[in-house]
This record gives sequence, structure tokens and C-alpha cells, in this order.
Amino acid sequence: MWHRRIEETALRRARTPGARVLTAGCALAALALTAGPAPGALAAPASAPASAPAPAPGAAGSWSAVRPAPDTTAHPVTLVTGERVTLRADGTVVVTARPGATADYVTRRSDNDVFVIPMTALPYLGGTLDPALFNVSALVKAGVTTTTPVRVKATGGATAPPSGPAFGAALAKQAAAEAAHGSVGGGPLFGGVTSVAPAVATAGAHTAPRPATRADHPVKVTVLGPDGQPRPGITSFGLASVDDAARYQEPNLQAVDGAAQLEVPAGHYTAQVTAPTFGSDGKADDIRLATAEFTVPDGATGTEVVLDLRKATQQVTFSTPRTARESQLILDYLRQDTKEAAAIHTTTGVAGGVPTFVQPSARRVTRGGLRFNVYTHRDAPSEAAEPYSYDLKLANPAGVIAKNQHYTVTGRQLATVRTNYHSDTPGRAQEVARLMYLPYETGGGALSQLFKTPARRTEYIGGSPGTSYHDWLKAGERRFVSQKQPLTPGRTTTVDWLRGPLVPGFTEPARGAAALGETWYCAACRKGDALTFSLATVTDSAGHKDLAFPSDISSSHFAVVSGDTTLYESDGISGGVLTVPPEKAAYKVVYDQTRTNGDFRQSLTTHTEWTFSSGHSGGKTVPDDWTCVSEQGEYDGPDACSALPVVVPHYQLGAALDGTSPAGEDHLVVRFGHAPGAVAPPAVTKATVEVSFDGGERWTKASTTSLGKGRFRADWTTPDAAAGRDASLRVTGTDADGNAVTQTVKSAFTVAPAQG
Repeated sequence: MWHRRIEETALRRARTPGARVLTAGCALAALALTAGPAPGALAAPASAPASAPAPAPGAAGSWSAVRPAPDTTAHPVTLVTGERVTLRADGTVVVTARPGATADYVTRRSDNDVFVIPMTALPYLGGTLDPALFNVSALVKAGVTTTTPVRVKATGGATAPPSGPAFGAALAKQAAAEAAHGSVGGGPLFGGVTSVAPAVATAGAHTAPRPATRADHPVKVTVLGPDGQPRPGITSFGLASVDDAARYQEPNLQAVDGAAQLEVPAGHYTAQVTAPTFGSDGKADDIRLATAEFTVPDGATGTEVVLDLRKATQQVTFSTPRTARESQLILDYLRQDTKEAAAIHTTTGVAGGVPTFVQPSARRVTRGGLRFNVYTHRDAPSEAAEPYSYDLKLANPAGVIAKNQHYTVTGRQLATVRTNYHSDTPGRAQEVARLMYLPYETGGGALSQLFKTPARRTEYIGGSPGTSYHDWLKAGERRFVSQKQPLTPGRTTTVDWLRGPLVPGFTEPARGAAALGETWYCAACRKGDALTFSLATVTDSAGHKDLAFPSDISSSHFAVVSGDTTLYESDGISGGVLTVPPEKAAYKVVYDQTRTNGDFRQSLTTHTEWTFSSGHSGGKTVPDDWTCVSEQGEYDGPDACSALPVVVPHYQLGAALDGTSPAGEDHLVVRFGHAPGAVAPPAVTKATVEVSFDGGERWTKASTTSLGKGRFRADWTTPDAAAGRDASLRVTGTDADGNAVTQTVKSAFTVAPAQG
């Protein structure tokens, strides 16, 4: 049969001492929210799989977990207001608007917690709406992956709409009605709802412990609106010490009708407010960011502070070489204390071209630090002959918010990416976001953009010196990412997203990624006698990989064989680490995978076999900034770590953006390389390509021609009778040392229906 496993009758099972598994795919649900793999990395198992008998305590061969690498798994949460937030472990968020609305929001970062608060919820935060509803870090830790469950308190028989888009729409409607009367957020919701809080424990959220400091100095904070009067309703603001944020840091304080009373220790402080002005439709007419710096003297009996939105006079605007309309704007404000820790860190995301104003600095801060930057995504006018876009990330000078907030970008500052968005399902809804980082940033945020695929677009990318970026794409419920790469002005590239076949494989660092100072976790390496083999379960032809959570893998099987001995074999994993004998030996890794996903038609079933030789590694072939798993099951430096000579295919299928090819003459170009980290690997000298038009029952061998440097072209004739059917591929590549890969992909592409 086409989809096969290792035949047990031909192999003698033998568990290798020291084996450690990678739990992934369909078994990921059992892991809940444990750390997932970094680029090319391993995930730590929750426990040994059920198929592995546990030895007696202290016996040889006992299971030991691999310490998790930094988590790059994306965890989705739907807020009570209907916005969908995807959170990465570095605090980066991608926000998608609830249906029928724009995603205007504020992100606040405090300690290890990330809050994403829609603008319409700000006036109710800390009053009717518990801030924990928007702590996406805590919600993820609590296991929330869809709509946030809530607990509601009300009077007079009032009820709240269901959590999700209905709640968000009703909240926007009430905000509009209250704005028409001049005060938003002062009373109950929906005719009597007095409290809405998460119905799950969010104890994972925490505030860093503060030293015992006397907080007995009264401070009065006044928030003035654009009209110069105390701002009516509830206004949420942040306040923190810039001497040491651990002494005092409160990101979610509330001013009621423009006034707040609090007590703080003596010292130097910063305060910041972001507030919208609501129109009669419940949407923001404008958004303003204002700040204040002040000192509380020791022994002071009262200090008054004013956050004046009238001072937010500078509108953030842009000029680009080609006409483009603003789709989204993101302001990132970071005020640091004297220890360079974040005192106040807010990100304000605005969609749809809402005018946004900031308060310029009167002078450079002298205590602690200040970083302010702006990001914009801009689209071509609807009448443009071909779609194009701009993504720009620009920093202000350190220590200030510049007095001029108009940003002019020239063609010489831009990289050009000609992007093809493939889709084997006609009209599939996809979302895309470009996450951009300045050198001082470790996390970020973006609004996702919804569009129909297949599609093409020219994308211009610009930024301040040292900017890097990676891309995020959601197709159906699957999330895919590119590797982080430096922005190179003047460079033009072509990028294909979800170009098939989609197969298990290995990701590689992007060109120039080493300069970003990020650690790469080796996925096919040997350190001493610890052999690591870790697959990305789904990769496209450009090396984009799927994020592990949630998984659409319905079944998978992984095995490592040497000679006639099965060293390890289990379902529901995509790799592992095992200790092997030091002598050089031949190994075979076999991985079968089936995915169940109604948003994809092709490449849902694959079978791959890798054969390679490996012996004890005492030398280093991988770069100095890589890390590998040691025999103790720990991530360690690159010493004594060498890449395995694993052959990897890279496909250039001639199918159209919709995954179809017409009957008649067709071809495939496949480039064979090796897993990342190999130094001067042997050349791939042999390749075969076979095509099947009946689900793998019969195979036609293609005519294969070497193009040099591991590239081969395979030509075949697709019969007219195959029109409208799916075609499968079986590809084999062998290098000069006998290392090889054979990969079979069921429904790799579709033969286009006959015309007429």
C-alpha cells in the first residue's frame, strides 16, 4: 500500500537507552500550553509516551525530558469583545478585528503579562470590565484558546450578550450612546450589568514583588480632554517610577471624571495616557497619546499631575513614493527606568486611518530612557491596476518624541518583495501580518489583514537602520511564519507563500539572520552520541513553517532504525533525541503524517524516509551561535556538535497559484540540499521523480535532467484522462556518500479540468 510504516516482521525492536521524544502533531493537545519549538528546535515532552515502558527507578534507559527551547508557538485567544489575538512567547501579538469592525486597541506590557485592550473597552476597564479579561498572557496560561469564558454580575434581571463578537458589538453601541451624552464608562453595561470577569482562573498572571517601600505620598492625577476640561467617564492610564519600576508600576489605573487619587513612594515618575474621542457611531474620531514627567519629593503632602490631551498636537502622517492609503498605524511607547527596565510600555494599534496625535517632548528625558517608534501598513488605492503595499517601521531619536511626526520615505530606503499567495482552495480567506523590530525590541505587534487567495502583491518594506522583520500568515486556522531576517534596502526578491507541495522538513535561517544575534536550535545534529532529529511538520516551498498550536495532524508515526533494529518508534511525535553507539553506522528515519483540514485540499498525506550515516561527534560543524542537545538532554552550546548529512528536497512545482497544472507537458524542478549546519556536504548526484494520477496505485517515472548544484528538472506528460484529478509525487535524491531521501506526497497538485 501507498501509505506504509516500517514492517515489524522485518525488524527487531530495541529501545535505545537515553531516548527522549518530541511530542508534536496530534499529541500536542496533551501538552496543553507547554513550551513549543524555537526555529529548528525540540519541544519537551510532558512524559514518556504510553508505548514506552518505564524502567525501574535508576535503571539504564530511563526517560529524561529535553529542557524546552524558547517558545515560538503561537497561542490564539478570542477576547470577550470578539477580537482574535495570537500571542507568541516573546510578547509579540497579532490582532484581528471582530467581524464588521476595525481593530483599534492598546497593548500594555507589565512584568511578563501582555494586555490587549480594544479602544471601546478602555472606558470600562477597571470598572465594569475586569482588566483580566484582556490579559492574553494569563488567558493563554489558563488554557483559553477560543472565546474567553466570562462570569457576569447584574441587577434588575439584566443580561450580557454572549462573549465574543456579539458582546463587542453591543459594547460599541453603548459607548456610542454614552459618547452622545458626553460621558463614556461611568455606569453599568447593558441596562444593569455591573461586573464582567473571566470565568477561568488567571492566577498565572502576576506582578513582580516590590520591595517594602512606604507608599504614603498622596498624588492627584487630572486627565484633561481635548476641550481642556476634566475628561468625563473612566479614563485608563499608566504610572510608574523611573528610579526603579519595581518600586511602583501600575499600568491600569483609572481616572473617574478626569480625577484619580493615589499614594506612591517618593521619587521620580512618569505617566502616560492613550484615549480615543468617540463619535456617535461608537468608533474613534481621533486617538491621542499624552505623557507627564514629575517628581514626588520626600515628605511631600500632595503632588498634582496633569495628563493633558490638548498637548497631543502632532498627527502621525507619512509620505511614500506611490500613493497609498493608511490601513493600520501602530505607535510603540517605551519609558524605561534607570535600570533599563520597562516602566511603561504601551502599543497603540489603529485601523482605518483614524487621525492619531502624540504629545512631542519638551526636552530629552534625563532619568531612565525613552523609546518611541511608529509602524504603518499602507495599501494601494482600490483603482490601482495591480495591488501593492507599504510596511514602514521608523524610530524617533532616543529620549524624545520628535516634534515633527511626518515621515517621508524614498525609494532608496525600501526593499521590494513580489509576493505570491498560493491557495489550493479557491477563495480561501487568509490573514497576513508583517512583524517588524528595531534593534532594541524583542517583541512587537501587528494588525492582521484579511484577504482572499490566491493573490499577488508587490510589497515595499522600509525602516530605520537595523530593522528586521518576519511575516505571519493564517490560512483557515493554520498559522505559518517566515524566519526573521534583516531589512535590506534596495533588494528585490520574490516570495511564495503556501506554494506546494506542503511537506515535513527542516527550516533554515534566513540570509543575514546571523547578524541579528538570535540563537538557532539545531534540528538534525549529533553532539557526542546524542542524535537529534526534529522536523517542522509542515513547510512550504519557501521554507515557511506552520506553528505547532493548534495542530491539524490527525495521525503520525515516527521511527528511527539502524540495520535491522528499530531504535525508537512511536505515534504522535515528529522527532526525538536518543543516545546511540559511538561507532559509525547507517540510520533510517521514517515519518508518516496525515492531516485533516477542510481549508486545504492538497499535501495532506506524506511518507518520508531519510537514510544517512553517523558516528561519534567530537568536532563542531555548526555556527558558533547555534545550540544543540547534549547526552544529558539539555540544550548546550555548539561544541562537539555536527550537523547530520540529511538530504532535503526543495520543490519548485510548475503549478499555478491555485495549485493546478493543465494536462499535457509538465515539469518539476527540485533542488536537493542538506539539513542546516552541514559544512561542505557531499553533492547530490542522483535523483528520480515519479508521478501518479490514481492516488499512488501506479507510478510514471519522469525524465530527469541534472541542472547542476543539486538541482534537477523532471519532465512528464499528464494524460488528458487525468483532468480534474489530483496527482501525487514521489521524489528521491541521493548524495555522493549514499545519504538519501525519498518523499511521497499524496495529492501534491491538481490537474486542471478540461476546458470547454
